[in-house]
Parts: sequence; C-alpha cells; structure tokens
Amino acid sequence: MKQYIELNCPKCGKNHIVKNGHSENKTQRYLCKVCKKSFQAVHTYNACKPGVKEQIIKQTLNSSGVRDISRNLEISRNTVVSELKKNPDEVNPFFTTLCNNRDILTNNFDVEIRLSTEADEFWSYVGNKKNQRWTWYALERESGIILAWHNGRRTDESCEALINKLSNFPINKYFTDGWDSYSKYIASEQHVVSKSYTWQIERKNLNFRTHIKRLNRKTICFSKNELIHDNVIGTYINEFYFKTGKYLDAA
Repeated sequence: MKQYIELNCPKCGKNHIVKNGHSENKTQRYLCKVCKKSFQAVHTYNACKPGVKEQIIKQTLNSSGVRDISRNLEISRNTVVSELKKNPDEVNPFFTTLCNNRDILTNNFDVEIRLSTEADEFWSYVGNKKNQRWTWYALERESGIILAWHNGRRTDESCEALINKLSNFPINKYFTDGWDSYSKYIASEQHVVSKSYTWQIERKNLNFRTHIKRLNRKTICFSKNELIHDNVIGTYINEFYFKTGKYLDAA
C-alpha cells in the first residue's frame, strides 16, 4: 500500500510543489512553483527543523545560557549565538503607534495625552567586572509598559541617549532616583527626584535578574559579547514589556 504525504511550501503555504534535485547529502529538495522557494522536507540538523530556532529565544528568556540551549536542543553553540545577534527594537513600536493615533486611546482627538514615567538603570558586566554594562530604561507608570531602553556606561551620554529615545512620547512627568545625569537632560518642572515614586521600576529590575541568567547575582554565568548581552536584554523587553499593558489590551 502506497502512502502519500502532502507538502506545503514553508514560505507561502501553497502545495504547488515539484521535485528540485538533491542536496549534498542526497536529501530530496523541492521547489514551490508559486513563490519559487527551494526547500527540503527532511533535515538531519536539528536547527533546520521547524520550531527549533524559536525555542532558542524562549529558553534564553527563561534563564538558560548559550551552552544550556546548545545541549538541550542538540544544536551548535554558533547557531545559538547567531540567533541571539539579531537586533531587537529599542523604542516601543506598539506604544508609539498608539500615541500617534490618539483616538485609539481616548476615542477623542481633542484630548491631550500626557504620560508619566519612571526611569532607572541597573548594573551588569561583559567579560569581567571592570567592563560594566548599564541598562537604562523607562516605563509608563499607569500601564507598566516599557517605552524605551538603552545599554551603555553609567554616563551622561547614556542618559541622554535614553531621554532622546523618549522624545517621541508625550511625557509630562519623569520620576527618577538621585543620579545626577537625569537632572541634566530633564527639565526641572517635569522632573521629580524621589525613591518613593520609583518602586515599580525597581521591582522590574528584580524581574530582569530572575529571568535572564546572565544577569543573575552570584553565578558563574556572564556575558562575553556586548552585542549578545544587549540583544538578550532587548529581546526580553520586546517579548514581555513592549506588547502588554492596559492601553494595548484596550486597543
């Protein structure tokens, strides 16, 4: 008895498929007549199988390191590193869109939207503790959505980079701790310096250190590459704090 398996193109989903020769290891290849995508249905390397690369990000954001992921998924460490080098957004694209379309938030274009934010920074390192890496970020107080982030040194330039990324949002009040850099780039009438108003973002710092292995305290796991270090933090923000919140749920 013959069995037939219907193949669909992984790119366009159509089933107008014809054979298209063999790969170097003699595996049959196919060609989609619609989008001209060439592919093979059977893979010998795990990273080429559907859904495996998505697991790299999921495991990274659940306190797994590069070697952990490589061992668990049975793929090369280079594959894991390559996936982690993809750059995430640094400014919240979803909230930016909502602010540009005020009727989605207020049902009234005449209503002026004013946001209040908490800003803070937390410490980590890459390679060794002398090479400090600080994550600067700001969240919208009412929804808990992170608006923007920046990784760099604990310098005035890094603070300025964060404030510049927040310039597209209609922010009325900034709540920060007493670090001097903030007062240099935030107008005094908009700036409130007090630990009493930054408890929400301080709590977020704990989430970062709990969920991202390279940020854990008292561990032998640490970043060796600044790009991967920054991208992992950015991907975590993209996944959990760019797409959630009261405003987005309402929209």
